[in-house]
Amino acid sequence: MTTPNFQNRTLYHGDNLGFLRGMNSETVHLIATDPPFKKGRDFHATPDSLAAGARFEDRWSWDKDVHPDWVDAIKDERPAVWAVIESARAASGPDMAAFLCWLGVRIMEMHRVLRNDGSLYLHIDHTAHAYTKALLDAIFGKKQFINEIVWAYRGGGVPRTAFARKHDTILWYSKGKEVTFNLDAVRIPYSESVMDSSASRYDKSYRSNKVYSGYRPNDLGKHPEDWWTIQPLMPSDRTERTGYPTQKPLALYERIIKASSNPSDIVLDPFCGCATTPVAAERLGRQWVGMDIWDGAFDIVKQRMEDNRQLLEDIPEIYYSTAPPVRTDDGEGAAPTLKLKVRMPEPPGPKMTHAEMKAVLIGNHGIECRGCLRRFDDERYLQLDHNTPRSDGGLNHISNRLLLCGPCNLAKSNTLTLTGLRRLNKKNGWMAKE
Repeated sequence: MTTPNFQNRTLYHGDNLGFLRGMNSETVHLIATDPPFKKGRDFHATPDSLAAGARFEDRWSWDKDVHPDWVDAIKDERPAVWAVIESARAASGPDMAAFLCWLGVRIMEMHRVLRNDGSLYLHIDHTAHAYTKALLDAIFGKKQFINEIVWAYRGGGVPRTAFARKHDTILWYSKGKEVTFNLDAVRIPYSESVMDSSASRYDKSYRSNKVYSGYRPNDLGKHPEDWWTIQPLMPSDRTERTGYPTQKPLALYERIIKASSNPSDIVLDPFCGCATTPVAAERLGRQWVGMDIWDGAFDIVKQRMEDNRQLLEDIPEIYYSTAPPVRTDDGEGAAPTLKLKVRMPEPPGPKMTHAEMKAVLIGNHGIECRGCLRRFDDERYLQLDHNTPRSDGGLNHISNRLLLCGPCNLAKSNTLTLTGLRRLNKKNGWMAKE
């Protein structure tokens, strides 16, 4: 594991992507975060509240919110992520694809900064849950999925023509095979019927071989299910509520932090908003780093620490920064060419975008697939690919680029060179006729 290049109790103010990219790899034990949900509306804080003036847009547009460099990086390094984004575009439209691209480049960095025994808890709701789950599968790997936690709650505002939507989802993924889970720290009380020995199903249960199990309830409580009933903060709450539009209860994030981190571990929230994760981490003796674009984030962290004075040994000094940390590790990004067999430096000079490379290649060879040598009347039929695959040490430079039609690109995958693809096409009779 590398050494952290950031201070405990730091609030970074600004777009979290730059801060995440500045953090050393494998330095964080737990990420617990509540990003935008793609709700398609604006959120405003309660007037005259501690968070007065806080607002954010949860609307997404491909032209406004997606940087071309993100698209190029995802296409080059994370084709599975790009497939998720494209499927979302086809099923739900360009706004959903924009949201996933914006969120995806950040989750890729979160994955990088997590230690191998670290966890991500990502809070989402039904609006983009299915696509976000697929996005996490593509980045972390589907085998790293641990739990889909349902946070159930009660409250007003029910539709007349549907069941009331009264739950959010928290997706838990691990970075590696080993993961922290402190079961005893998050046990919950048994129901009265279980504790009543005369009716306890535990006392009367037996195994399939008809031998009584002799199981007794654990003195510390029962093993929690993956559905949690924790009430949200009510408008009348005078002790915890700040007025921030999407504030979550401390009890919810304290359970996450207790379960998947240990005292002195580093907890990160890249969307810390009104500081629920930092406050919960501080109360539980963890180190923490928060990031948020809201101008009042730093002041509300300080105020909430002061409000929790009775639960803290002393009020900590909180550091504030608008500049990202400076990498002191190898500086490798979240798309590190998939562990190249031989790491080759890119040639010096300005980098070309995908569109610029495509224009140059068409200028050299026309609208022609270099794999099967078929010519087309529209450049939309051609896709940019690598000659030598990235997994074998190929560069992103234009000297290692070529244009392929869809079938050739699929056949080439990330294993064949252009020579290997042409050999396959000739064998199968797929080359263009002379």
